[in-house]
Amino acid sequence: MACQTGIRANAALRNALNLGKQAKLRLIKIVVNNEELTPNYEFAGTTNWRDDWRACLPECVDAYEPCFVLFRLNTITEWVLITFVDDRAPVREKMLLAATCATFKSEFGQCYIEHEKHVTDRKDLTLDAFEKWLKAKTELGPMSEVERELHNAQQERAAVAHAGPQHMKGVAFPVDRNAEEALRQLGKGQLSFVQLSVDTLNEAIKLEQTLDTLEPSALASKVPRDKPRYTFYNFDHSWEGVPQKCTLFIYSLPSSGSSIKERMLYSSCKGPFLGAAQNSYGIIITNKMEVDAKDDLSEKALLEVIHPLPVEAPKSFARPAPPRAGPRRITKV
Repeated sequence: MACQTGIRANAALRNALNLGKQAKLRLIKIVVNNEELTPNYEFAGTTNWRDDWRACLPECVDAYEPCFVLFRLNTITEWVLITFVDDRAPVREKMLLAATCATFKSEFGQCYIEHEKHVTDRKDLTLDAFEKWLKAKTELGPMSEVERELHNAQQERAAVAHAGPQHMKGVAFPVDRNAEEALRQLGKGQLSFVQLSVDTLNEAIKLEQTLDTLEPSALASKVPRDKPRYTFYNFDHSWEGVPQKCTLFIYSLPSSGSSIKERMLYSSCKGPFLGAAQNSYGIIITNKMEVDAKDDLSEKALLEVIHPLPVEAPKSFARPAPPRAGPRRITKV
């Protein structure tokens, strides 16, 4: 990473960035002038970002003046950061801008930046060139299962960073009536299996299926491996000759096959929903499991979760006994 210069935003730029975060500006051009970051051009824009792009870019940039360009697409968290450094620009100014990039992003806020693009030619700042770049960036080529899982994990991390600091413990979606009744019956022991889903369109928790009885060997076939689900299972079994009743909560989250929004909503709703299930519907959850498409849900796996094997304490090192005291021995050769 380039060494940072310590050059920071001046008062005018801080004011412009605040206006941008309030969606009052569509474009902000930033340059380094007198050892400070300062706005060089601002554009309020209209409701159509494509018309605004055509009206400003690439005309607002100068080939001999390296600059940052912040352009807002739709919402206040969909900003494009363009670093424009033409090959004909002075070397000192190019190096100065590169060494100020990290500082500038921290001044504006990384969570607001959706895309970053480095441009060295004004021709690449046309709307057609940008849309081709954006399409190529968002489209995925052929990937193996491992590559797809890595990509999904990377997207989730980016989405979390994009969302900014989290001050809420979760999102409490309403539970529909059928799901409420099924949860109450589960708490009373009248049902053995209850499965629910998060309706991302209507923002509610809905009932998927219920079963009066379900053998442990059939549980895995009832939990889908291509979409997230909340599942409650009353597991009646015997352990060391003693009958036991346990209620398992299984949060199934597949590695691929679901959207990032869906995965984030399931994760955000889980805490408040479990609190409501225990406090409002009388469910006593003894164990919780989080599984993906590859995890085992056999009876043996359930027993290992409920009755984990005791962990042996590490054995201390046995210090050898010191040599016995006695007369010194002389070995004759």
